[in-house]
Amino acid sequence: MGALPSYAQSNHADSISTALKQQQAARDSAIRAREEAAEANKRHLEAYRDSMAAVNEARREAQKRFSDSLRAARQHFSDSMKEARQRRADSFAVIREYKASRFYRDSVKDVREQRLAAIQAIRKAHFDSLKAARQKITDSIKFARKTVLDSIHAVQKHRSDSLAKIRKYKESRRFRDSVEVVRKLRADSIKLVRKHHSDSLIAARKHVTDSFARVRKARSDSLAAVRKARTDSLTALRKVKADSLAKAKEKRVKDQKVREQDKEKRQQLAFELKIKKKHQAYSNEKMLKKHWGLPRQVVQNSFTRYNYYFNAVRKMDEAKLNMARVRRDNYDSLLALFQFDPDKDSASIAPDMDSVIRKVSVGIQIHDPRVKWGDDLYVLLGQAYFYKGNYSEAASAFRYALSLKDKKKKKSSQRVYTRSLTLAQKEKKGMLAFLQHRSVHNEAILWLARTFTQMKEEGNAESVLDLLDTDPNFPKSMQGRLSLEKANIALRQNDYKAAEQHLAVVANDDNIPNTTRMRAAFIGGQLQMRRSEYPAAIASFNKVIDLYPKIDMDFYARKNLAYSTMLAGGDQSTAIASLKKVLNDGKYIAYYEQVYFVLGNLAASNGDYPGSINYLNKGISSPKATRKQKAISFATLGGIYYKLGDYSGAKAAYDSAVAMAQAAPNDSLVMVAIKRSSALNSITVPYNVIHMQDSLLAMSQLSDKEQKAQVRKHIRRLEQAREDSVFRAENAAFNNANNAASNNNSGFGNGGNAFANWYFANPSLIQQGMNEFKRKWGNRQLADNWRRSVSNSFDNNVAQDTATSPNANNPDLDENGLPTEESLLAYIPTTPEMKKDAVGKMKRAYVDLATAYIKDLEDYPPAIKTMDTLDKKYPQHEYQAEVLYLRYLVATRQNKLSEAQNYANTLLQQFQDTKWADLVRPSESAANLDTVKRVDESVFYDETYDLLMSRQYATVLARVGQARRMYGDISYGKRFTIIEGAALAGNGSYKPADSVLTQFVTEYPTDSLRPWADALLKYIQANKSVPAAPATDTAKGAKTGGTPLTPLPVDTAKTAKPFPVPPAEGSVTSAGNTASSVQYVYNIKEPHYVMFAYGPMEARSMGVKAALGDFNTFRFGDQHLSVDLNMLAPDRGIIAVKSFRNIQTAVSYMNAAKKESKITTEYKPGEYQWLLISASNYDKLLKDRKFDAYLSFYNANYK
Repeated sequence: MGALPSYAQSNHADSISTALKQQQAARDSAIRAREEAAEANKRHLEAYRDSMAAVNEARREAQKRFSDSLRAARQHFSDSMKEARQRRADSFAVIREYKASRFYRDSVKDVREQRLAAIQAIRKAHFDSLKAARQKITDSIKFARKTVLDSIHAVQKHRSDSLAKIRKYKESRRFRDSVEVVRKLRADSIKLVRKHHSDSLIAARKHVTDSFARVRKARSDSLAAVRKARTDSLTALRKVKADSLAKAKEKRVKDQKVREQDKEKRQQLAFELKIKKKHQAYSNEKMLKKHWGLPRQVVQNSFTRYNYYFNAVRKMDEAKLNMARVRRDNYDSLLALFQFDPDKDSASIAPDMDSVIRKVSVGIQIHDPRVKWGDDLYVLLGQAYFYKGNYSEAASAFRYALSLKDKKKKKSSQRVYTRSLTLAQKEKKGMLAFLQHRSVHNEAILWLARTFTQMKEEGNAESVLDLLDTDPNFPKSMQGRLSLEKANIALRQNDYKAAEQHLAVVANDDNIPNTTRMRAAFIGGQLQMRRSEYPAAIASFNKVIDLYPKIDMDFYARKNLAYSTMLAGGDQSTAIASLKKVLNDGKYIAYYEQVYFVLGNLAASNGDYPGSINYLNKGISSPKATRKQKAISFATLGGIYYKLGDYSGAKAAYDSAVAMAQAAPNDSLVMVAIKRSSALNSITVPYNVIHMQDSLLAMSQLSDKEQKAQVRKHIRRLEQAREDSVFRAENAAFNNANNAASNNNSGFGNGGNAFANWYFANPSLIQQGMNEFKRKWGNRQLADNWRRSVSNSFDNNVAQDTATSPNANNPDLDENGLPTEESLLAYIPTTPEMKKDAVGKMKRAYVDLATAYIKDLEDYPPAIKTMDTLDKKYPQHEYQAEVLYLRYLVATRQNKLSEAQNYANTLLQQFQDTKWADLVRPSESAANLDTVKRVDESVFYDETYDLLMSRQYATVLARVGQARRMYGDISYGKRFTIIEGAALAGNGSYKPADSVLTQFVTEYPTDSLRPWADALLKYIQANKSVPAAPATDTAKGAKTGGTPLTPLPVDTAKTAKPFPVPPAEGSVTSAGNTASSVQYVYNIKEPHYVMFAYGPMEARSMGVKAALGDFNTFRFGDQHLSVDLNMLAPDRGIIAVKSFRNIQTAVSYMNAAKKESKITTEYKPGEYQWLLISASNYDKLLKDRKFDAYLSFYNANYK
C-alpha cells in the first residue's frame, strides 16, 4: 500500500495551481486589452477616413467653383477683345478708304510742291550770296598777291643785280690780286710772330730743361755711386755664398743622378727579363712538335678564325667606319686617293689600332703556327701598324706574312728546278674555290708596296709593283688593286699623267669597292681638268655619278661636270639640266648656293649676263648660304657689273664681298673685290649726283599733278624699303635660330643654348643687320631718329648732310621718319636760280666722274665719254681748262703724244692763267714756277704724283724743288723725297736715286713709307746694270734718259691697285752675259705659254697684265694660271700667261683672249702681238733677250 502525501506536498501543489490560474487570468486580461485596443484603433481609423473624404469632397467643390469662375472670366475677356478689334478694323477701313480717295491725294501733292519750291528758293539765295562773297575775296587776294609779288620781284632783281656786281668784282683780276696780296702779307706777319714766339718758347724750354737735366744728372750720379758701392759689396758676399752652396748642391745632385740611373738600369733589366720569360712561356713554337692531324687542324683553324681573326677584323672595320664618318674631304682641291693619312691622322685611330694589335698578337701566340689564318693575322697586324704610322713594324709584319708561304711549302727539288721564279701566288679556281680559304699573299705584297710609298721609298715600291705586273701568277682580278698602288706612287711624285691612266683602270674595275672606284674617278676628273682634258673629265665625273656616291661627292661631281662642259666649249644644256635637277631635290639644299654660283658662271661664259646676275642673287639669298660662298658670289657679281660698266652695281656688290672677306681671305675673287671696292668710291658719289640732279631737272618740266604723283610713288618705295628692312631684320633671328637648331641636331650646335639665338647676343646677326641697313639706307651715324636724315639724300652732298645731327622736331618728316610730300616737292628746282644750281652740281659731278675714271680706275673710254657728254650738254661750261687737262692726261697715258701736245697748246693759249696750264707748262719755265698761285699742299702732291705716273720725270723733279720752296718744312716732305728718287730712277739716274732713297731708309727706318722706298731700291738694283736707252718726256718732247725695264713701285696710300712686285732674281740679266745665239726647239707636246708682246713699258701694259689676271680668274679660274711680265729690252716687253700642258690648250686660251677686246682696248692693232712659246724656249728667250730671233722661229714653225 502506498504512502499518503504529506502536508507540505499538498500545500505546494495548491500554490502551483493557484499560480497557474493567476497566469491564465493575466493572459485572458491581456487578450481582452489587445482586442479592445484593436477595436479602438479601427474606430479611430474609420473616423479619420470619413474626415479625409469630407475634406476631399470640399476641395473638389472649391476647385470646380474656381474653374467655372475662370472660364467665365476668360469668355468675358475674349468677347471684349473681339469687340475692340472689330471697332479698330472698322476705323482703319474708314481711314484707308479716305486715303484712297482722289481728294486726299491732290491735297498732299500740293503741299509737297509748295514746300520744295520754298526750299529751292532759300538755297538759291544762299548759294548766290556765298558765290558773290568768294568772288570778292578771290579778287582781293589776287590783287594783294600781285602787289606782293611785284614788290618781291623788284627786291629780288635789285638784290641779284647787286650780287652780280659784287660777284663780277670778286671775279676780276684786281680783286684776286688784292686778296692774294693781303693774304700773303697777313700770312707772312703771322708766320713771323709765330716764329718769334716759338723761338722764345723753345729757348725758355731749353734753359729749363737743361737746368733740370743738370740737377737730375748730379743727383743720379750720387745715387749711382752709393748704389754701386753697396751692390758691389753685396755681390761679393753673394758670390762667395753661392759658390759654396753650388758646389754642395752639384755634388748632391750628381750623387742622386748616379743612384737613380743605377736604379733605372736594375728596373729595366728586371722588366726585360720578365717580358722575355713571358714571351718564352707563351711561344707557339712548341706546338710544332704536336701532330698536325685533321682534328687539330679543324680546332686550331676554327678557334683562330672565329675567335681572334673575326674580332680583330670587326674592330678594324669599326675603326675604318669611324675614320670615314669623322673625315671631311675638301672637294675644291685635289682629293687624296686614300681618305685616311697616317702621317696626319694616326693619333685619332691609335687606341683602336692598339686593340687590334693586342687581339692579333694573342691569336698568333696561343695558336699553332701552321693554321691557315696565320698570314691573315700578320697582314691585319701590318695594317694596324700602318694606320698607327709605325711603318717599319708594318713592313716587318707584311714581310713575315710573305715568308709564311715558303715555310708552308714542302721542299721539292722538282719545283725548284722546273718552275720559274715567281713572287705572286695563283688564285684558286674551281667549282668550290669560293668555299676554300683565300690566301692574302698577294694582298700582303700590295700592302708592303703601299708601306714603302708611305715611307717615301717609292723606288722599292715601284720595284715590287713592277715584279707583280710582269708576274704570270698575279691574278687578273687584282689588276685594279695594282693600278691603285701605282696611282698612289704617281700622285706622290706629281706625275699626274701616269696617275690619270692608273686611276682610269681603278675606276673601271668591278672587283674594287665602289667607294674606292668613285674616289679614283673623281681624282681622275680633277687631274684631267688640270690638264685641260675636258672631254675625258666629263666622262670621269659621269662615272662618279653613275656609282651613286654620297651627297657631297655627288654634288661636286655635278659641279665639276658643269665646269668641264663649259671649258670644253660643248653643249652646256645637259650640265645645266643636271644642276637644275639638283635644285628640285631637297637633300641638296645645303649646296643650293654653289649650284646657283655655277649656273651664274655658266651663264656669264655664254654672254648671258642678266641670267648670271639672277643666278648669283638667288645663290646669295638661299637659306643655307655660308659667308664664304656669299663673299665669293658677291665678288663674282661685282666682277660682272664691273665688266658691264655698271660701277654703282659693282660698288654695292664689292662692298658686300668686303664685309664678308674674312670668311674667304685667300680667294682671288675676294682679293680683287677688296682692291676695287676702295677705288670705286670716287665713282659712285658723282654718278649719283648726276643721276639725282638730272632726275630733279626732268621732274621740274612736269606739271604739278605729275610731280605729286612721282613724289607719292617715291614715298611708297621708301615705305616698302623700310618695311622690307624691318621684316628681314625680324626674320633674320628666326632663320638663324632654325639654322642653329639644325646645326645642333647634326652635332655642331651650341648645346641647346637658346640665349645664343637672341639677336643682340649674336654678333653674326648684328653684323648681318648692319649690312642690310647699309644696303638700304647707306652709311649713317649711330644716332637716334636716324631716318630723319633721309630727306637730306636729295641734296648733292649726301655724306655731309647725313653726318649732321638729326632734328627731332623736323617738320619735313612724318611720324615714321620718312620725308613728307611737301618736303620732297621743295627739292624740285622751280626757279631759274635753283635750276642753275642743279646744273652747276651736274657739271662738277661730270668732271669728278671723269677724274675718278682716269686716276682711280685708269678706265679711259668711259672717261672720254663722260667728258664728251659734258661738252655736248654744256658747251661753254666753266671747267673747260680742267677737262682739257684730263684729256691731256688720257692722251699721254695712251701714248698719243700728238693729241696730248694739242691739248697742252690749247690749254696754254686759252687758259694760261689757270693752275691746269701750269701743270702742262714746259719745264724750261721752272725758274718761274715760284710765281704760280699757291695751292693746297695735298693737292700739289696729288698733281705731282699724277705727273710721275705720266712719266713726266723732269717736271716732277722741278715740282719737288718748288714744293720745298713753297711749303718749307712740309708734312708731305717724306713722300716728295720718295717721288724725287722715283723720278731720278725713271730718268735713268740710278746712282743719285739710290743715294736719295738710301738716305731716306737710314733716317726713317720704321716709317710707314719704308716698303715703298725698299721696292724702289730693289727696282734700281734690278735695272741699273742695263744700259740706258733714250726715252721721251711727254711734258716737253725732249730726250731725258733711260726707260725703266719694269714699272716703278707706286704709292700704296694713293691708289687701290695692287703693289707691283719687282722682277724675280735672274729675270733681268746683264747684256754681257747673254749668249750670242740660241737654238729654239719646236715640241708641241711640251707645256706652252701664251705671250703678249708689246713695245716700251707704259701704264697701259700694266693694265693688260691686270686684265689678263681678271680674265684668268673669271674664265679659267680652275687652271691656276699665272701672269708674268718681263722686259727683254727697253723697247720690248712681254707678258706671259702660264702654263698649259700642251699647245692645243694654249691655242684655245689665246683664241679666247683675242675675242675679249677689253684686254687690249688701250692698244692699237699694230702695237702688240699674241704668240705661243714652249716652256724651254721661254727660258731661252729670257736668257737671250732677242725677241726678233724668236719671232722668226715662231713665224717659221707655228704659222
